[in-house]
Amino acid sequence: MAITNTRLFNTTPETVFTADGQQAITVMYLCNTTSGPVTINMYVVDSADSSGPSNDNTVYSNLEITANDTYVISQEKLILNDTDFIDVQANVADAITVTVSSIAV
Repeated sequence: MAITNTRLFNTTPETVFTADGQQAITVMYLCNTTSGPVTINMYVVDSADSSGPSNDNTVYSNLEITANDTYVISQEKLILNDTDFIDVQANVADAITVTVSSIAV
């Protein structure tokens, strides 16, 4: 099992995970470390999709994470093929830390 942590420093989509071989995402944590609400968009992108993050691969749209709170995604497992990736975009810079736990399948 592997853990990756990414701080979202910008308000543009940022890659928080890229699959190395076939991998399953077991859990994701999106932590708002600020004193105000932050809205995120999350995209799961097939590596063959040259358009990158878009409405076509959005899995969370305008999800609000309240101040000093963590949103946990753990109910459904994502299976990603080699070089598929997950991008997250926040409407506030330097406010969200994303932790991804994955395992090879």
